[in-house]
Amino acid sequence: MTDAKLKIVLSTQGVTGSTEQTLECVDSRPTDASTVSDPAAACAALAKSGEAVFFALPDPNRACTQQYGGPQKARVTGTLNGKPVDKEFSLTDGCRIAEWQAMQALFGNFGPDV
Repeated sequence: MTDAKLKIVLSTQGVTGSTEQTLECVDSRPTDASTVSDPAAACAALAKSGEAVFFALPDPNRACTQQYGGPQKARVTGTLNGKPVDKEFSLTDGCRIAEWQAMQALFGNFGPDV
């Protein structure tokens, strides 16, 4: 079961302003405090990949393709299963794009179809 209380700030590089959303999950289910577009899908994404995306140590042997997915950025802060979260997401290489895709439900339609 996944418990989360997250703030998601979405922005686009070179553009002023940002959008802020929240996601709260209790036992892998969203609460009424969630403002992301599909909170049930976002809680499911956290249950499936959250631990790996937010807490796994980087693999020094991992090769990331050099591709650019767009100027979108996201910063996620809060707690996941009682552990502090503070992670930046971007679309600047293949590894970061894969992380973005794993957590796409947190960002809704913000970002490209990569």
